[in-house]
Amino acid sequence: SSMMLLYALGLKDPTILWYIAQVEQGQHRDGFFLNRPMGFLYTPDLSKAPITPDLKTSQLFSDFGWATMRTSWEKDATMLAVKSGHTWNHSHADANSFIVFHKGVDIIKDGGNCWYPNPAYRNYFFQSQAHNVVLFNGEGQPREQQYSGSTLRGNLYHLLDAGNVKYVLANGTGPVSNNFSRNFRHFLWMDNVIYMIDDLKTHKVGQFEWLWHTNGTYKKSGIDVNVTNGNSSVVIRPLYPRMLAKSDFVHDYPEDLYWEEIEAPTEDLKGTEKYYSFHLPAEVNRVKGLTAIILKDAPDEKDLPQMERREGQDWIGLRIRHKGKITDLYINQLADGRLMHSNSWIMPDGWMTDAYMFAVSYPEGTEAKNAKDFFIAYGSALRRGNETYFSSLAKLFVIQKAEDKKLDLWINGQPKINTTFRSTKKPVSVEVNDKKIPVVYQKSQVKVKL
Repeated sequence: SSMMLLYALGLKDPTILWYIAQVEQGQHRDGFFLNRPMGFLYTPDLSKAPITPDLKTSQLFSDFGWATMRTSWEKDATMLAVKSGHTWNHSHADANSFIVFHKGVDIIKDGGNCWYPNPAYRNYFFQSQAHNVVLFNGEGQPREQQYSGSTLRGNLYHLLDAGNVKYVLANGTGPVSNNFSRNFRHFLWMDNVIYMIDDLKTHKVGQFEWLWHTNGTYKKSGIDVNVTNGNSSVVIRPLYPRMLAKSDFVHDYPEDLYWEEIEAPTEDLKGTEKYYSFHLPAEVNRVKGLTAIILKDAPDEKDLPQMERREGQDWIGLRIRHKGKITDLYINQLADGRLMHSNSWIMPDGWMTDAYMFAVSYPEGTEAKNAKDFFIAYGSALRRGNETYFSSLAKLFVIQKAEDKKLDLWINGQPKINTTFRSTKKPVSVEVNDKKIPVVYQKSQVKVKL
């Protein structure tokens, strides 16, 4: 309705036409539809609406704590949506929660909503338990935040979109600061896998659990959970701190994640549905969680990424193999706030970095040292032997791609940037955040100053 009025007032943006064309007649009870006077008067000529809008595929609305990342604007494209903002009244207790739409289905969904006077709204739909979040000792955000609000809000930062690699950071510490001193959730989307990294620390020792609200047939198979709804199918694969127990005999796997099925009201209040909790048996006050959400092309797809858990001195990570490409993902255990007045340098597999997290991708059969594609989260340097691959005066979030004598960079994290990137040959062009900049090249280094 508001888009229709803006268009009528002179804001003739084709994107508005596209948006109005997506809304079906009668879809919203307060819409201006053709069978109503306002709709009859102000519905524009939708034959001029573009098939897809001229919009970025990723958007960060930092003021109210929403982020969306999608593969395209085509119908039934894949979309990841993340929320971490203020909590009060209509804004649910869902800091760091997320949903995934895949092939037209909200395959990982939100718990939903209901008519406000119904007690189920206050007791369930508003609360953390109705969302895809982490609980500590069974608790999420304090229940009274529905009425008094969260004094400290959640936040989203550092959105990067490089096509097949996307990233955003959610900080939900504030709304759960009664229990947590760290509640960070990183979303790193590479190719057909969304890696969700939880960096958690609490004031006392206790038990963590991960909540999952799914929309489809839920089937556990070994360490994986398959969720399928029509042509939409994903695999949920917890990898850290532990994998799911391999069988239903959970007593044979006392240290692995065990699962719980929980009954909750459906959104229409006509019945109940199940959501799932993955429990870590150990009682701890600090944990790194890493879960892979594999986006399947078809429910019967068998060629899925192979993921190997790897660990070294002060780091944990993965080696991912799929379709002729290897990606090594490293998470720096020293860069999570445990050090004071000391640098967080690690040396995994011959690399040297202070980055919180980084990934390097290279063709199978080649060496990592010749890689040209990198992801770096909150780092100031990446070195190997005598070579400097990345150096910055301040810590940055970076995606680097080099192909056909072109260097593409996506950079976030500082208001001013002064950094260099390794390139064995002078690039023909350099782009930073989809904008061309002059090529400044010296001694195998491309200099970027913004």
